[in-house]
Amino acid sequence: MGDGREILAHCPEGYNRLQVDDLWTGERLTEGARGSLDVFHSRLAVSPDGRHLLTAGWVWAPIGVAHVHDLAAAFADPATLDEDTLFEPHAGVDAEVGAACWLDEDRLAVSTTDESTGWEGEPALGTMRLGVWSVGQRRWLHRSPLDHRTGTLLARGSSQVVSLNGHPRLLDAATGRVIAAWPDVAVPEKAFCYGVEHLPTPVAAVSPDATRLAVAQDGGLAIIELPEHQQA
Repeated sequence: MGDGREILAHCPEGYNRLQVDDLWTGERLTEGARGSLDVFHSRLAVSPDGRHLLTAGWVWAPIGVAHVHDLAAAFADPATLDEDTLFEPHAGVDAEVGAACWLDEDRLAVSTTDESTGWEGEPALGTMRLGVWSVGQRRWLHRSPLDHRTGTLLARGSSQVVSLNGHPRLLDAATGRVIAAWPDVAVPEKAFCYGVEHLPTPVAAVSPDATRLAVAQDGGLAIIELPEHQQA
């Protein structure tokens, strides 16, 4: 958090009820009257500045969606966690969200699949796209076509993302261009945050200095040296 507190965002009471607790004291920071938002929350991530909470989950039957919540607003009125968010009502995503991750304190990388959702407004991000969304400006900064489902996304610095679906790929966040790929490092072909239990979500992490990628393999880890890049 911006004030130095460490928090835990989770759904301890139900799939659609976000709660935020103080990590060390266990104090519930979002205690209060709540509404109802029928979303299966998943892949929760707090922005680097601690101001916003991202969820990349799904609605039945199932369709992947993304939400962004203002944490200060949620602490003042927890019911805001059960309402329209800073992303979904504004983004015009006419496709299923496959994955999303923070690039920095303001920008999200969001990938879509080939499943259309029938967005009623003017579509801004269609199927098989990689977009960069500004939370502060509430608009797309970049929208690029993809020739593959990304699966899980991990930020590599502020200008690149690692795509984990079948094998790792390093993508330019602004253009969707594949910078590098490692087809000999296997990861599950899981394009969504939901799915059958026998198909696990890939487990991987980018090193703090953004020079290496660790990918869980049967019986060990694959360590990938990432190509040099300039931060955006």
